[in-house]
Amino acid sequence: MHQSDYLGFSITFSVLILFSILCTFNLKWISLPSGVFAFSSDASVKVPVIDWVLSKPLMGIVGVVSALMAIISSTGLLLLFGVTFVDMCTVMPFLSLTIGIDDSFLMLAAWHETPRHLPVVDRIGASMKHAAVSISITTLTDALAFLIGAIAPLPAVKYFCFYSCAAIIFIFLYCLSMFVACLALQGRLEARSHNSLLMSPVKDLARPEKLTVWDLAFHMGSIIEDVMPEVEYINNNDVKHESNYKLDADKETADRRMWYQRFFEDYYAPFIANRWMVAFSVLLFSCYVAAAAVGSQQVVVGFDLINIVLAESRPRRFLEVRKKFFPEDFSRLDIAVMKPPRMESSGERNAFMKVLQKFESTPCSAGRNSTDFWYFSFKTYMEKLGFGDAWNNVEEDEESFAENLHGFLMANDKFSYDILKDSNGSTKAFRFTTGLTNVSTDELIYHCATWMRGLCDDNPQYGLSTYTPLWNLADQFEIMWPQTIQDLYISIAVMLCVAMLFIPQPLCAPLIGVSIASVALGVLGIMPYLGVNLDATSMITIAMSVGFSVDFAAHVSYAFMTQKIADNSQENPSFLRLRATLGTVGWPIMQASLSVLLGISSLSFVDSYVVQTCFKTVILVITFGIIHALLFLPLVLMYAHKTYLACAASHRRSQKKVSPMKEVESGQKF
Repeated sequence: MHQSDYLGFSITFSVLILFSILCTFNLKWISLPSGVFAFSSDASVKVPVIDWVLSKPLMGIVGVVSALMAIISSTGLLLLFGVTFVDMCTVMPFLSLTIGIDDSFLMLAAWHETPRHLPVVDRIGASMKHAAVSISITTLTDALAFLIGAIAPLPAVKYFCFYSCAAIIFIFLYCLSMFVACLALQGRLEARSHNSLLMSPVKDLARPEKLTVWDLAFHMGSIIEDVMPEVEYINNNDVKHESNYKLDADKETADRRMWYQRFFEDYYAPFIANRWMVAFSVLLFSCYVAAAAVGSQQVVVGFDLINIVLAESRPRRFLEVRKKFFPEDFSRLDIAVMKPPRMESSGERNAFMKVLQKFESTPCSAGRNSTDFWYFSFKTYMEKLGFGDAWNNVEEDEESFAENLHGFLMANDKFSYDILKDSNGSTKAFRFTTGLTNVSTDELIYHCATWMRGLCDDNPQYGLSTYTPLWNLADQFEIMWPQTIQDLYISIAVMLCVAMLFIPQPLCAPLIGVSIASVALGVLGIMPYLGVNLDATSMITIAMSVGFSVDFAAHVSYAFMTQKIADNSQENPSFLRLRATLGTVGWPIMQASLSVLLGISSLSFVDSYVVQTCFKTVILVITFGIIHALLFLPLVLMYAHKTYLACAASHRRSQKKVSPMKEVESGQKF
C-alpha cells in the first residue's frame, strides 16, 4: 500500500469508530421539575439525556476493531498461501471495514429487541437466535458474490475477490466470538443498571432528584426495579411475551422502544404507506427503470490508457503531451507467418504481398511506411549494391534469391532473428511488424484486434498470428460485458437458492431476485451518466452490488415474514407487518449504508481513476440498495400480503357458499 493508502485507511478507521459510537447512544427526553439541580431552583424543563445503561459506546469500538482484525487475519492468511496482493486489493480494507460493522449493528439491534428482565445468558441466546439468520445471510451472500466475481479471467479482479471473501468470513467468525463475548460483559453491566462506559451506578431517569451537570451528562440511565414472577412483560419493541416476571401497573404499558424504532414505526411507515406516496413510488420506480434501461445502452466498455496512470506522475504528463501533439504516434504489431510462402517464387510472393497489403489497409494501420519487413529491406540492400538490374535478376531466380538472402542476413543481424530456418536451410517461419494508430481507447483497440485477427482467419494457408501488448486489453474488453452479465445471472440464481434456504416463504425468493436485478440494472444504467466505464473496477462493484442488494432484501423479507401479527387483526395486518418490519430492520440498514458511505468518503480525495471509479459505483450501489430496501420492497411486500389475504378471504367465502349446497343435496338424497 502507498503512504496515501495508509492515511486514507487511518481516516476511515477513525471516522467509522466515531460513527459506530454515536450509533450506539440512546437518547431520552426527561422532564426536570423545579429545584432538580443542586445549584438551581428554576422551573420545570425538558432536556435530552443519554441513557448510559442502554447505550453501548464500547461495543461500537469493538465492532470496528473486530472488522479490522478480520482484515489483518484474511490478508495474512492469503499472503501465507502465496495469493498475490495486487494494487486493486488496496481498496479491500475500506470496503471490508464498512461491511464488517453491519453484523455488529444487527447484533446490537437484536440485543435491544430482547426483554431487559431476562438473564444475560438468555438475552444473548435470544439475540443470537434472532440475528443468526440475518448475519448468516449477510456473510453467505457477500462471500458468494465475491466468489462468483472470482470466476472472471482477469487476475486483478480474481485476487481482489479472494481477499474480500476471506475478510468477510473472518468478520463472521469474530462477530460470533469476540463481539458476542464483549456484548455479554456489557449485558451484565446493563443487568445491574450500571453505566456501560464508566461501569458505575447511575441515576434513575424515572426519578430525577438532586442532579449536577455531571450527573445529567454521564450518570443517567433507565433502572429495572425488582419484579414479582409469572406475568407478562414488555420488551423494547413494545411486544408482549409470557415470562416469570411482573411489572408494576404503570410499567406494563410503558413504551420501551428505542428512538429509531419509534421513528420508523410511528412516522416513516405511515408516510410511505400513504396512497399518494405509493403512487409517487410507482412513478419513481418507472422513471428509475427507464433511465437505467436507456443508460445501459450507452455503457462504454474499457478505459483510456492514460487513466490508469496517476494524475500527478510524470508518465501521465508524457502521455497527455504525446496524445495532444503526436496523435499519429502508433504502436507496433508483430505478425508471425507460421506457414510461410516460398518468397523466392514470384507467384507465391505476389499472393502473400496482397495479404500484407490488407493488413496495411485496415482503419487502425499506419500504412506501408510503418511496415518493417525483411523482404523490403532485402530489396533495398540489393538495389544499393549498384549492380544495375541485380534485384530484378535475383527476384526472378529462386537459387540466386536464396544465395543473396543468406548474404543479406549475414550483413544485417537484425533481420536474422525475423527468419527461422529448418535443418535443410529452407524458411520454416518468419515475422514482420507494422504500425498501429488510432488505438487510444479499449474500444478502438478491440476493433483493431478484431480486424487483424479476422484477416488471420481469412488466410489460414499462411498460419498467421498477431500480437501486441495491446491485445491483452482487447481480450479483457471482449470478455468484459458477457462476463458481467454471466456473473449477474449466476449470482441471482445462487442468491435465490440461499433465500429459499433461509426464508421458508416461496414469495420472498422471486422478490429478492427482482430486487437484485433492479439494483444491478440501475448501477449499470446510471454509470454512463457519471462518466464511469465498464472495466475491471466497476465489474467488482457490480458483483458487490449483488451482495449488498440481497443483504438488504433478505433482511426486509425475513423480518416481514417473521412478524408475530395475526392476519385477522382488526387493524390492517399488512400495514402492521410493514410497520414492525421497518422498526426492526430500518435502522440497521441505515447504519450499514451510512457506515459504507463514511468508509469510502476518504476515497473521494484520491486523484486516481481506479479509486474514483470504485467510489462512484459504490455510491450507486448503496443509494439504490437502500431505496429498494426501505421504500420499494416494503411496499411490494405489503401489497403482496394484502393480495394474499384478499384471496384467502375470497376462498373462505366460496367454501362457505359451497358447504350449505352440499348439505341440501345430502338432505335430499337422505
